[in-house]
Amino acid sequence: WMHENLHLAYGLVLVMFGILVRLVLWPLNQKAMRANMKLQEVQPLMKEIQDRYKSDPQRMQQEVFKLYKEYKVNPLGGCWPMLLPMPVLFALFFVFQNAIELRGTSFMWIPDLSRPDPLYVIPILMGASMYFLTKVGQMGMEPNPQMKMMLYMMPLMMTGMFLFFPSGLNLYYTVSNIASIPQQWLLGRERMKRTARAIVDVQTERPPAPQPAQGKKRKKA
Repeated sequence: WMHENLHLAYGLVLVMFGILVRLVLWPLNQKAMRANMKLQEVQPLMKEIQDRYKSDPQRMQQEVFKLYKEYKVNPLGGCWPMLLPMPVLFALFFVFQNAIELRGTSFMWIPDLSRPDPLYVIPILMGASMYFLTKVGQMGMEPNPQMKMMLYMMPLMMTGMFLFFPSGLNLYYTVSNIASIPQQWLLGRERMKRTARAIVDVQTERPPAPQPAQGKKRKKA
């Protein structure tokens, strides 16, 4: 529709489509990422439950579910940011495989959007955008080896896969990643503020004032 009615080249259509998809998914991503924040906030309590009931798995499961219900946490809520764009990505993969209109369509240095980039520029940019997106998304999180491995391994793996995918698909995914960075940055700042507020609350916590002793008053000597 954009190509025929707005008279845009297919390369520009992919750029605009990547941005539009992220704008449409913005509210859902916002909700999912905030659910992930809540899940991270209850991690210390969850670890305490796991340590306390490690010899009783059934009781442990009951207490964990009780914790989720009490704090209104959805353990699967944090998965949505990664899963939501996947159907669009898979659909575009088959579009580039079967759509005759896109064959031989050039964009900038790319001679054919339906074939891999001969200079491998777009796949490398896609990997770099994924790395930066993941880096920004980890703002305010406690560092751990798994997150560090994801930061480097996922962009490398995806770059290796996308080297042989149509350059148009790489273009869409690169733009989609870049369009996601502002939302990740805003939520990262929110996460950092929440963490700082929680630290201040712990540091300013005071023990309760001692209660006066009950009973008869002592007589003066």
